Order: sequence, then C-alpha cells, then structure tokens
Amino acid sequence: MDRLDCNRNFDCFAGAGVAADFAAGYMLEVLQKEEKTGGIKVAIISDRQVAGYYYNKVENQFVLRDIKPYLIMIEAQDGNKDLKTVSQIIADLTEFEFGSSDCVIALGGGGVIDCASMAVSLYTGKPGYIVIPTTLGAMIDSAVSLESFVNSGKHKDTASVSNCQNAVFIDPEFLPTVPAKFRSNGYAQIIRYGLLANPALLTDLASIVDSAPHDMRLFLNKVYAARAALERKNPKLLTFGNEIAGAIEGYFRFMNYSEGEALAISLYSSLPEKIRAVLVPIYAKLGLSTKLEGVSGSMIKKALEENLARNKDKTVSVVDYDKNGEGKLEWVIRNIDKTEAMKLFERRIAVISPNN
Repeated sequence: MDRLDCNRNFDCFAGAGVAADFAAGYMLEVLQKEEKTGGIKVAIISDRQVAGYYYNKVENQFVLRDIKPYLIMIEAQDGNKDLKTVSQIIADLTEFEFGSSDCVIALGGGGVIDCASMAVSLYTGKPGYIVIPTTLGAMIDSAVSLESFVNSGKHKDTASVSNCQNAVFIDPEFLPTVPAKFRSNGYAQIIRYGLLANPALLTDLASIVDSAPHDMRLFLNKVYAARAALERKNPKLLTFGNEIAGAIEGYFRFMNYSEGEALAISLYSSLPEKIRAVLVPIYAKLGLSTKLEGVSGSMIKKALEENLARNKDKTVSVVDYDKNGEGKLEWVIRNIDKTEAMKLFERRIAVISPNN
C-alpha cells in the first residue's frame, strides 16, 4: 500500500486490494472509533452497479470484525446528483442513528462521492468518513476535491459544500469494470491538467486505455501535482472548458453526454488549431469525440446565453490562451462582459459544430 501526495489534509492511499483489506482497520485504528452500546455502525453508500460488483468485498472486512454495515443504495448519475438524493442519504443516517462514533463510506464514482460527501458534511451527527473511488475520474477529482457539487434540473453545480473526508483508498482493481462511457470522465480531467500544467500527462493517457497504469502511485502523484500547481497559480484555471461542457450536459439534462465526454469536446474547441491536431489521435485512441452530435451548435449557444443570463455579475471570467513574447502558448483568465464572452464561445462552438 502506497501513501499518495494529494496535497490535502487527509490520508490518501493506493494499492491493489486496499479498499477490501484496509478500510476497516483504518477506521478502528486511525480514526479510533470507540465501542458503545449497540456497537459501531458503518454505512456504505453506493449505486446498484458498483454495489453489485464490489459491496461484498468491502463489507467482508467489517463482518470479520463483527460489524454488519448498512447499505445505502442511491441513483447517482448526473441526472440524479441533486439535493433530493442528498436528503435521502441524510434521512437514512438519521433513521440508523449515526453519530460521531460511527463511520460512513462512499463507494463509487463521482456522483456517489459528491452526494455522499455533501450529505456527510451537512449531517449533524458528524460520523467518520472514508472515500473509496471506483472510477479514474473519481480517483483524480471527486475523491480529493475540496468541495462537492450537486445539480438542479438542467443546471450544473448549483450547490456545494466543503468536503470532510478522513481518508481516501484508491484501488486500481476497480478500473477494468468501469463502463466505457464513463471512463471519459477521468480522461477529460487528465487532458485538462495536461494542457494547463503538464503535457506529459497527455502521453500517459495511452497507458490507461485498456488497463491501469503500471505504477498507480507514480501516475496519480503526477496528476495531483499538476492539479496542485494550478490551484497555487489560480484555482479559476480548473474551470477551463466548463462553460460549453455544462451547456451540453444541461441541454440533454445529463442524459446523453457524460461529464467527461462533454468536457473533452469543450476542451478541444478551446484550443488553437496546431494543438487540436496533436489531440486528434489521442482522442481517437481514447474514444472521445471532437464534434458535437445530436444537437445543433445554435441550441448550445442558446443554452450558454441562458446560463450567462442567470449570472447577475456584469462580467464573467473565462480561461483562454494567449501568446507570450516568445510566441509560446500561455493560459490567461479573461474578465470580459457577457457579449464578449458569447463571441468567444461562438468561435469555440464553430470548431465542434461547423455547419450550424
């Protein structure tokens, strides 16, 4: 088991089998949960697909210690990643009378982790909290994020809280069972970090198409280092591509494009032609599209206009590129009025939807 440098104030471990072998021991030994009348309670929050694969493996380590976990099953695709699901989790924790001597585990992808993290952060019982991400996207983003977000209707990330996890256990054995559609969530985040902070990450993507990286610790530490560098420089850089991606997801009410698929298309649209040419074979190998499908560009423009109208500020901040004195690409944050922002977005949409 390797300790990762995730640049956070909680423990982060990686290794084959860590989720099934070490979570219970960490809860008892490190979090030092004390026995009480009725014993320690553990809740595992997951979705149907992940629980079908992995719940028993995670559960067994607790059963061996005479602790029978409660399974809280949720639907946490982006269309259900909302306050209603968060409220369901809080209601279950309340019904089971969870308190500070108990522990909650989030087992799943980004949707499960966001809903579970928000519920635990809001719940007044304040149990211990362990995150076990099962997708690449969750391993590099949701599990180590400082905040969790949920959606409202067709609008993305309309509510957030600060996260409170005590530990994250990253197990590469989960990755082969991730559906192809949702692998893109991890790919797109790595592409964003690669473009903004470490181009070598774009090369590394080739090694994770069919399997996990040979050295998960080394790979994740590179990803976390790139993210940390962006946070130090300006956290706004981490929103690169979000505007068009959010409009695409929202137009379909999160039912057509996954978060990663939408972000990958948006990132591609936001780059100069020479870099787009470099990305084309990478996108092809990863199964990512470079064109908007199933909706016209004009409809995405309309969705963007509606999103901008909801923002009451006179100006908006958009991540864009510029050329420095040596002609090299550098990333800048433009604070521009909404009319100029729409012109910028229209140019980007023309790249991914050239005929409309």
